[in-house]
Amino acid sequence: MTLTVRLDVALASALERYCVDRGVTKSLVVQESLAVYLSNPAAAGRDVPGRQPAAVSPLFKTFEAAGLVGTGLGGGTSADKSAVRARAVQRIRRSPV
Repeated sequence: MTLTVRLDVALASALERYCVDRGVTKSLVVQESLAVYLSNPAAAGRDVPGRQPAAVSPLFKTFEAAGLVGTGLGGGTSADKSAVRARAVQRIRRSPV
């Protein structure tokens, strides 16, 4: 699976230096980081009692309202760009003008 992630300049630079210093790929660092993050919520700073959840962005709310968030309607297929476009076109055609 291919995943595109947007990083701010400081984080991208830190990732680049880390990979060069250790001779590893960005993919490996991201894979290992996600494995730790998802397997141990407390260590990753999530699910900590008293911690407030992150605010939901307006863009996420828009995608959610358009039916583009979640995997329930994906039929088991990946949400790649073509699948998202097809779903968006499908939703637009059904919405009243």
